[in-house]
Amino acid sequence: RILSKVLDSYSDMQAKVQSATSNDPWSPSGAAMNELLKLHITRKHCFIEIMEMIDKRLNNHGKNWRHV
Repeated sequence: RILSKVLDSYSDMQAKVQSATSNDPWSPSGAAMNELLKLHITRKHCFIEIMEMIDKRLNNHGKNWRHV
């Protein structure tokens, strides 16, 4: 419930990046990564959204170390 409220504040693209950089002990699926790649290539304006979210995730600390 809390997660859905947090994800509602992000764009669809940002939510996809968050999902791909989650704390899960396994890596994101190839399909999820391929979807991000296709969106990045076909929608050039998405590049900024993707990079902003990746920057945010890379700068997380503590329990969120898996984001990296």
